[in-house]
Amino acid sequence: MASTEQLERKANRARERLAGRLDNLQYHASPGLVAKDLLGAEVPRTAGDIAAVLSQQVRRNPLACVLIVAGVGWLIYSDAQARSQARLPSSSGAAAARRQRGRKPSKRRSPRAANKGAAAVR
Repeated sequence: MASTEQLERKANRARERLAGRLDNLQYHASPGLVAKDLLGAEVPRTAGDIAAVLSQQVRRNPLACVLIVAGVGWLIYSDAQARSQARLPSSSGAAAARRQRGRKPSKRRSPRAANKGAAAVR
């Protein structure tokens, strides 16, 4: 059976390998490199550069651009629907209380007052 020292050395070597792999992954997944890979050139710096790169990408792959625009549009639409649903009053207690604040109080009799009136009629 392995001793405690052997297990600690093995764990330390595994940690070092993992740290090296994470550093390598972090380098390859940096935002600048991802943008460079996607755009196929240096990252654009001005609005004119961005427009030129976007128009070039649209010409290269119009279907992908249509799907991206449709997805963004769907996201905006669903967000607007959720917000409008949140503004609609519901029959919950809080919403009913908000609606009642604007109304005049109703002239309801308490059960005790109703009994007094019935006794007076007899």
